[in-house]
Amino acid sequence: MIKPFGKTKVIDSNLKTTTMNLLKPLPFLFAIITLSCSSDDGTLTSDDLDIENNVEDIDCSNISSVFSINLNPEGCAVDIQTQLGTVSQYSETILGDIRTISINGVANHLVGEFPNGGNPNTISEGSETYTMTTDPQLATNITSGQGHTFGVLFSGVAVDPYTAEFFVGSTGTMNMEWNITALQSTTALGLDCNNAHVQPTGRYHYHGTPSNYLDGLSANGTEMVKVGYAGDGFPIYYKYGYADDGSTITAMESGYQLKTEARGGDGISAPNGCPDGYYFQDYEYVEGISELDECNGRFGKTPESDNEYYYVITDNFPSSPLCFSGTPNQSFRIGG
Repeated sequence: MIKPFGKTKVIDSNLKTTTMNLLKPLPFLFAIITLSCSSDDGTLTSDDLDIENNVEDIDCSNISSVFSINLNPEGCAVDIQTQLGTVSQYSETILGDIRTISINGVANHLVGEFPNGGNPNTISEGSETYTMTTDPQLATNITSGQGHTFGVLFSGVAVDPYTAEFFVGSTGTMNMEWNITALQSTTALGLDCNNAHVQPTGRYHYHGTPSNYLDGLSANGTEMVKVGYAGDGFPIYYKYGYADDGSTITAMESGYQLKTEARGGDGISAPNGCPDGYYFQDYEYVEGISELDECNGRFGKTPESDNEYYYVITDNFPSSPLCFSGTPNQSFRIGG
C-alpha cells in the first residue's frame, strides 16, 4: 500500500491506524530563500497544463531524482574545536526516568568550510539542553517532526531534518505546504560532508547522514552503531541492523519513494511538474518495501536489547527520521 507524504497511516502492529498531516506552517530559524521557476526544477508553463480541467497531463512514471546526499567523509577538513578554541560537549544525566542531555553544538569531528557559497553563516558555540524519558513508549498517533529538533547525537550536535525553505511562486506568494528538502541538488543550501550546515544563530546541525562523524566511529557494517537519542527517548542507530535471523548485520533503507503523479499545482500558487525529490511532498511511504516504518523506525535486536524500538539514519531519503513514533519532550520543540 502506498501512502502520500502529506498524510500517512501507521503500520506498526503496536500502533493504532491513524491519519495526520505531517507538514503544517510553523516558525523556523532559517532565512527563507526566494526561488525562481525554471525548467531545471521541473516546473511547467501554462502550455503544458490542461487548463480546462486544471490537471497536468504529463507522464511522471520515469523522472530522474534530484535527491543528493554526501557520503564522503574526506570532504570535511575543518577542526572546529581548534578553530573556536573550545571542545565539543555532550553530557548526560539520569534522574529517575528522565534523561537530561546538554550539548554546545560544537562537533567532535571535522566539518566543512563555513561560510560557503550556499550558506552565509559561521559556526559558533551554543548551549542546548534537552530532556526525555528513559522509558519511551509508542504513542497512539505519530507526531510530525516539523517544528521539532528530532534528536541529539553523541557528537554534540542536534538533528533537524526539516528546512525553512518553501515554494515561492512567480508572484512572490509563499506556499508553506511545499517544503524544500536540504538533500537535493537543485538549490545549494551549503551542506558539508556531514550533510549539515549552519543557522544564522551559528548553530551547526545535521539534515542527514553525518559522514565524517560515522567514519570516526568505524560504522562499516560489522556491528550496530548507536549514535544518539530522539526527542521521544528512543535510541537512534546508523543504517546497519540485525536481520531477522538475529545474527547477520544488514544495511537498511527507508520505504520512501518518489510519487508517480504530477504535483498538480499551477506553478504560481503551488508547484507543478513531476515529483523529483525537490520537496518533501514529492515522496510517499510505500508499505512493505522496507523493514522500517514511515518514521524510519523498527522493532528489533540491538546491542542493548533482544527486542526494542529504535530509529535508523539511512543513506536514502529521508536519511533522518521525519516523525516520532513516541511522544517528543517539549524541550525538542523549536522555539519552546
